[in-house]
Amino acid sequence: MVDLDDDQTREYLPYCAAAMERLLPRLKPRVIRDDPRLDRAAAADALCMLLMRGESESDGIASFKAGDIMVTKREGRGGKDRLAQARAERDAAYAEIAELLRDTGFQVRATKVK
Repeated sequence: MVDLDDDQTREYLPYCAAAMERLLPRLKPRVIRDDPRLDRAAAADALCMLLMRGESESDGIASFKAGDIMVTKREGRGGKDRLAQARAERDAAYAEIAELLRDTGFQVRATKVK
């Protein structure tokens, strides 16, 4: 893990905060928001955002910690491989918190029976 200096923390913290802001409204009522699995999911999402923007490619950051959120990234063979791996890690992190999320992603409005 790489410990970030104050300037780097200020640079990467918005990604972590944005990821957590997208996650929190999806939680079921009465979910304890200090569950470390939530931090992991937000951090994994933040890493995907960084890789999609290409910023982690240019500075060589493989992992970082900003506040309570930690992102750890294993080195891949290239940008696309790293993004694919980050997405897989994000998906795994979200699978771990599936029970904490409201089910809002699918809706059947009508059916037609012949």
